[in-house]
Amino acid sequence: MANFIIIIDPDRDRRRRFVELMRTLVAPVGGLRPGECATGDFAALWAAAARAPVSSSAGEDGAVLVWGDAYGNDGTGRVDAAEMRALWKGPEPGAYPVFDGFYAAAVYEPGGPHAGITLGADLLGIFPVYYFSDGELFLAGSSPELFRHHPVFRQELDPAGLVGILLTMHLVDGRTLLKGVRRLAPGHLLRWSPAAGPCEILHYRIPVSDRYFSLPFSAHLDILDTVLDDAVARHAPAGEAYALLLSGGLDSRMLAGYLGKHGAGVTALTLGISTDLEMACALPVARTLGFRHRAVDLPFTSYPAYAGLQAAWEHVGNGFNNIVNWGLSPHLQTTAQRVVMGNIMDAAVGGSSLTLAYTPADRSMRFGKYFAKVNAWGIRADVLKKLLRQDIFGDLVDGTIERIRAIYEGYGELESHRVWCFNLNHRQRFHVGSDAWALSFGAWPVLPMLDRAVIESAGGMPAATLAERRAQKELFCLRFPPLAQLPLDRNSLDTEPLRPRLRHHLTHYLSDRIEPVRRAWQGAAALKEKKAVERRYYVRIYDINSPGWLAVRRQAEPYRERVMQVFNREVLDELLPPPDAPVAVKEGISDVSGMKTLLGILHWSKDYLP
Repeated sequence: MANFIIIIDPDRDRRRRFVELMRTLVAPVGGLRPGECATGDFAALWAAAARAPVSSSAGEDGAVLVWGDAYGNDGTGRVDAAEMRALWKGPEPGAYPVFDGFYAAAVYEPGGPHAGITLGADLLGIFPVYYFSDGELFLAGSSPELFRHHPVFRQELDPAGLVGILLTMHLVDGRTLLKGVRRLAPGHLLRWSPAAGPCEILHYRIPVSDRYFSLPFSAHLDILDTVLDDAVARHAPAGEAYALLLSGGLDSRMLAGYLGKHGAGVTALTLGISTDLEMACALPVARTLGFRHRAVDLPFTSYPAYAGLQAAWEHVGNGFNNIVNWGLSPHLQTTAQRVVMGNIMDAAVGGSSLTLAYTPADRSMRFGKYFAKVNAWGIRADVLKKLLRQDIFGDLVDGTIERIRAIYEGYGELESHRVWCFNLNHRQRFHVGSDAWALSFGAWPVLPMLDRAVIESAGGMPAATLAERRAQKELFCLRFPPLAQLPLDRNSLDTEPLRPRLRHHLTHYLSDRIEPVRRAWQGAAALKEKKAVERRYYVRIYDINSPGWLAVRRQAEPYRERVMQVFNREVLDELLPPPDAPVAVKEGISDVSGMKTLLGILHWSKDYLP
């Protein structure tokens, strides 16, 4: 995506001064191409990678902008600004065409019955759209960071926004850390006019049904194969060069198989170093498919810079775990124009969230069990009540949980549908899908899961097909048997292939018998030294006690006093120890997620809390 800022302001001099300032601030990182257009009271500025797909037009009759790849219903390809002007026009925005792909778009009309602006984004709202309105002034952007530079804007903390982030590690109900600033809801268009103000209009709802419940499992596999194959062919057409984030896991490997089938020119990028298990799993996939391969290692010394970018431009709306994504753009800029990403595949067609609400004891699925899993990535509700100052937050924790429950229950009658939709619209949209925002400044993200046919097909299948990645694994083995025989990254020490070859069984058989002898020969000291080398990439980069995160913690420490206006000191000090104190954790990623969110709040407070 591009980083964009839109202003509609009838005060010409004030608008001019704001635009001049934005020209110096709109690029989050170096090496980006600036762009802008203006007409009447409207102006838009953006910064994007040199080859990012951006289409715009402006004249006396208005302005239109399309950032990214929006695919229409007729299969004719990507929609540009001229086509968008014709398609998003008329009195009923809810009836405007819905597009596949990763994009955001804006259509501005200066006068007439439809005067104002319409903004929208992809099916799940992964491309972020934030907005603020105060009378005749309207601001919108892919980040709220630039809003504070307008003289009318008053930066003030939104307590409800903070509670949502601390409970779940992401935004809840569009509320941000800034009062009056909202993020556009998934599947909605934003309509704004000086007379009516902002209004979010439902445009696309994730479709859930029992459409395929009566079909056999083999039919489900055929359907998923068809829609996935079509989506990859459509979103990543042959004839272009692509980067592929290849972790060695199932999602990126499955995309690699479909890309290879269609003859796409691919350079696979794997994060980490040569001794990582992820690298050992990804390299054979690239070799088997004939893809070029690059290893990318991001140094711990750069973590403080990444943390600063994440806090400033994402405002902790996606948590604070994935700061390293801000280091990838230079590597992508020299690789390809577009980067294919397997993000949200395991949730969309792998049903990875469906068991989170399940209680084996009584064979039931319920909100309480699911919310506990969501809350595990934030700060436990009972602890959060102690952390927050009662005089400011009152009963906002309980109220936010009830709001989350209402959103959850609104997704359908079946608990499996509720879990599936809530996960796509929240954790996948914010935490998993947010990778695209930072990566877009290097190469434009291609997410084949942002396709109506894929989502509708998966939404019509029973939990028994999707849950525990049953259909995804079986389809992968049937469709790409050579890849299923290779070691598979599971973010663990287990790299067992989905369909092991006889040689793999023999190797493990011998290893099981030789290993005890080897261990006895090496001795305890050698074993201790070996265990000190962490071969799991994701465990290493998320380690709160690593040199990188230690530097981030030290960087945040001077701002601890600033947040005492909203937090209780003793509780904060217990949840977020001093930077040089080692943190004992059982699970190195989810157990410290809440702590990292607090680190993000400290970083954010530097510019936003007095």
